Amino acid sequence: MSRIIDKINSRRSKHRFKSKIQNNDSIVNKSKNEEKDPIDIPAGWFYSFEFFPPKTEAGLDNLFTRIDRMVTNLDPLFIDVTWGHSGSTAPRTMAVASYAQRYCGIDVLLHLTCTGVTRELLANTLDQAKACGVRNILALRGDPPRGKRSWKKGDVSGGECDRAVDLVRLIRDLHGDYFGIAVAGHPEGHPSSYGLGEEISHLKEKMDAGADFILTQFFYDVNLFLEYVKLCRRAGIDSPIIPGIMPIQSFSSFMRMTEFCNISVPPKVLHRLEQFKHDDEAIKKIGCEIASEMCRTILLKTEEDGGVDGVHFYTLNLERSVTTILLSMGAFHIETPAHETQKNDAHESSHDDAGSHELSDSQKFVSQNFNNDKTTHFQSHRSQRLFPWRPSAMKARLNEDVRPINWANRPKSYVMRTEFWDEYPNGRWGDSTSPAFGELSHVAHFYSFTLGSDEDRRAMLGQSPTTPLDVYEVFAKYVEGSVPHIPWCETPLQSESFTIQSKLAALNRAGFLTINSQPPVNGAKSDHPIFGWGGPGGRVYQKAYCECFVSKLNMDRLINMVKENPSMNLFAVNNLLEELQVGIREGETARTMALTWGVFPNREIQQPTIFDPATFLVWAEEAFSLWTSMWLSLYDMDSKSYELIENIRDTYFLVAIIDNDFVADKDGGELWRSLLDLGNIEQ
Repeated sequence: MSRIIDKINSRRSKHRFKSKIQNNDSIVNKSKNEEKDPIDIPAGWFYSFEFFPPKTEAGLDNLFTRIDRMVTNLDPLFIDVTWGHSGSTAPRTMAVASYAQRYCGIDVLLHLTCTGVTRELLANTLDQAKACGVRNILALRGDPPRGKRSWKKGDVSGGECDRAVDLVRLIRDLHGDYFGIAVAGHPEGHPSSYGLGEEISHLKEKMDAGADFILTQFFYDVNLFLEYVKLCRRAGIDSPIIPGIMPIQSFSSFMRMTEFCNISVPPKVLHRLEQFKHDDEAIKKIGCEIASEMCRTILLKTEEDGGVDGVHFYTLNLERSVTTILLSMGAFHIETPAHETQKNDAHESSHDDAGSHELSDSQKFVSQNFNNDKTTHFQSHRSQRLFPWRPSAMKARLNEDVRPINWANRPKSYVMRTEFWDEYPNGRWGDSTSPAFGELSHVAHFYSFTLGSDEDRRAMLGQSPTTPLDVYEVFAKYVEGSVPHIPWCETPLQSESFTIQSKLAALNRAGFLTINSQPPVNGAKSDHPIFGWGGPGGRVYQKAYCECFVSKLNMDRLINMVKENPSMNLFAVNNLLEELQVGIREGETARTMALTWGVFPNREIQQPTIFDPATFLVWAEEAFSLWTSMWLSLYDMDSKSYELIENIRDTYFLVAIIDNDFVADKDGGELWRSLLDLGNIEQ
């Protein structure tokens, strides 16, 4: 949990000066077309997203899932959550902010308005935000009082804080520097100001009162924004200014919003849109192009010309447009399986676009992938991972740097079950018997929404499976991406497992139902786009690991495999929590072992991912319970489907296999070769 201003300053200290010099040189020596290459955008640039709380519980659940997916796939620097008039959405706003901080590991900028609100209520809200782990506030005056369309010149809020500057002062008086504070900027002036000069004067007053950075109103005239930044700098405002970008979703909403907010529209932009104003899909595509061009222009400008190093997207709780824009800007690339690439090529060659508006490569990709029933693997060019897992953004977990591998694909469950620990592992795992993990019943209730309704789950897991092969196919399709998640894996396949995707899919179809896996890594650079973590300058390592459900027959075959490979260990348990260990020397006790570690300059060796035999039993209880709560419960008790899932739950084993020989070769190491041989799978 961090103040956003500290994160921005940290990035600037690492990237800003060097990147600007390189950028200037590149612009001089490149043609107009080459300037649009993603690598021209200065290193260290960032982006953030805004969300608003929906009105219904179902909408809230859907938003949780979307935020989780967008944070995981797109890696924004922060998100912000809006606040309704006079705190009308306060409970839902706090729910979204708390969820994102605690379970998504993303810092939240919480909107707070003072219109019609007492200082006591504002103080209580700040205390609630602090309790939720929020350390960043966007201090706003807020919308006009009900019955008024807009603020007029000289208007005040009607609450006990007349203006946003008073709210900034209140936050600083009550909490000192605990909160990072953002305020709003208006590149075209605020309706209640007498001109842009007065708007900037008010902005300077807010910054002098203790605000840290500025988020602007959305705009479509880039030149107006660049001039606004230069005017702010001349007025002595040297804080970060982050431009607000609103992707266009339809022509009618665009016209309505720009008119309501008094946003000017350059004639060239309006002309591009008017040609297709009755075609919403074409408008969205053009809107993405416009937003991408705006972002590029702003990010490529020098500071002297009004350039900045970050952009903020008003998402309207939508995902596709922002993804398209960032993909076109080179924020990440896409890992697409070979069999899906062939499908996409066939789709593209047979697609009739009716000639209305040609799709860019990024738009083609997003159109194909968001409209098909398969998941997509996003890979950032900017490996910024602190650990192999995403840390929580809660203060209590600030020093946590070790986790067991078992919850790698259910991290929110792990955070919930360890929420009330007094201390979190730092440097080493320690004694797994203390403290205790939280109750499973609470986790099951919390996760009722993550796989959707019963109908959603039946669509993913099978309407009426009758044979083990039906179940095997679900697991294989999850690995391949056509099933978005299964009870043990709440997100798509992780990037490192994507490197052994075909092997995993084949193993699942052979009856080895994988729920957690990683290939071996021997000294990859710590900024490697897939395996890297911990910052630049180091080397990272990991042992091959496979965790799967298997039948008694396959269990016996795995035991023999491990006995023939002295570098391997096997840990197994069934639904009765009867356990078995293979590969542990006689007279020795199985102990905690590092699965992932890193070596870095001027630091001790870090071991962020471990396997602990005792913790594995805790996880196994949860893993077997998911067969019941998330799958078995979908079917009638007298059905063949119920009998099938119940039999798998009661007769299969959960097995974890570790290959301690991490010196990998191009085929992924001995563990994966041995497993493929065991499943009679052609390599």
